[in-house]
Amino acid sequence: MSKEKIENLEKEMEGLKETMAIYLGSLIKEVVKEFGDKGREVVKEAARKGGLYQGEKYLKDNNIKERGTKAFADFYSSMSDVELFKVKIEESTEKRFVIRTNVCPYLKYWKEMGMPEELPDFCILATYYDLGLAQAFNPELTIDLPVDMIRGDCDCKYVFEEKD
Repeated sequence: MSKEKIENLEKEMEGLKETMAIYLGSLIKEVVKEFGDKGREVVKEAARKGGLYQGEKYLKDNNIKERGTKAFADFYSSMSDVELFKVKIEESTEKRFVIRTNVCPYLKYWKEMGMPEELPDFCILATYYDLGLAQAFNPELTIDLPVDMIRGDCDCKYVFEEKD
């Protein structure tokens, strides 16, 4: 592939990231602004259902039979997002999967949109998509985001855990 084609693809990818960040950011921000806590719950459930749909589709399309937290960890580790976000696996057991990242291709756009000030729990809401992906493998999983960069932390930590 020529250098020019590679540069054009990189520009297109950057444009797609910008579009997704702005679209997602605007949508979540306006729903919460209009409906408050009820809007937060709607956003979380919509994001979770979207992730669940994608996870179930992946399982079906790839004829994956294995389920559970460990199977989710294996799946997540192979996703393209791992490279995009420079995800590091901190822990992976039968009931718990913890990852960290200090790279977010959307963060600069969300900062430009005022998310840290206007909606500091933005990433908590958005990560329910990841919860849906996880629940395709194990419906008992929950998610916690104890630290994230939109709230000023130096990284994001996702904790997927099966609650008793």
